[in-house]
Amino acid sequence: MIQDNLFNYKNFLYLRWSVCLILVVSLAYSLDQPKIVANGGTWLGYTLGTIGAALILWLIWFGVRKRQYASTTGQLRGWVSAHVYLGLALVVVGTLHTGFQIGWNVHSLAYVLMMATIVSGLWGLVLYVRYPREMSDTLNRKDPKAIVEDIETLDKEVLRLLKSCPEHVTKAVNLSSEQLIFNQLSERRSGLVKNCATEKAIELIEKELARDDSLADLYKNQVERLKNLRQLRRYYKMRYWLDLWLAFHVPLSVGLLAALTAHIVSVFYYW
Repeated sequence: MIQDNLFNYKNFLYLRWSVCLILVVSLAYSLDQPKIVANGGTWLGYTLGTIGAALILWLIWFGVRKRQYASTTGQLRGWVSAHVYLGLALVVVGTLHTGFQIGWNVHSLAYVLMMATIVSGLWGLVLYVRYPREMSDTLNRKDPKAIVEDIETLDKEVLRLLKSCPEHVTKAVNLSSEQLIFNQLSERRSGLVKNCATEKAIELIEKELARDDSLADLYKNQVERLKNLRQLRRYYKMRYWLDLWLAFHVPLSVGLLAALTAHIVSVFYYW
């Protein structure tokens, strides 16, 4: 039996709803014969506008709903599924509402912001489908704080291992212990760190191992430290892209709400 996910939730319930909505509004648009050029000011335009506005308000409400962990208004997976499919249906509803009449005005601004919000939502969907599981696998289902604690434990252990080491090795390992997850904030984008002190310490110890096998435990310590660092770097790289998406999607949603309000107020003011 296939387990429900956000795409096939309850046998594609919201996909079917969205397809039905798209078919109904498309049929209505094709059969409508307005005396003027099709636009948001006809009876069908007002109807589609009302449906579109209701969808937008509901979709924005999802941002609140997903943080209400104690809510009993349906499964969160179902809300996400509806958010995805009805959000895509909004593209058709909103476009038909405009009657393909786009200009330099607040009405078109609302439409452009709607499309930008939907596109950014699709970007977020790709990230959230891929990254949460990958983030969990990267950390072996451990908390990032636990991995940081593991690194701190390794750094305390290394003090004992350095007691009989050559001075140049000691210096390199001490620099390794000072190595942060990232040297610069910009490195979070790629998850890669240039001039990683831990990597350099490992390279040096590898060379020394050829003539001094007493450094084996120190070598294992540094390899384990680098492994933990790479886990955290991969994790925070993915967090960076998720945070960047939110930095676009949330302001776009707020802007859309403001433009939608201005659009509705101006329509009823001049009606």
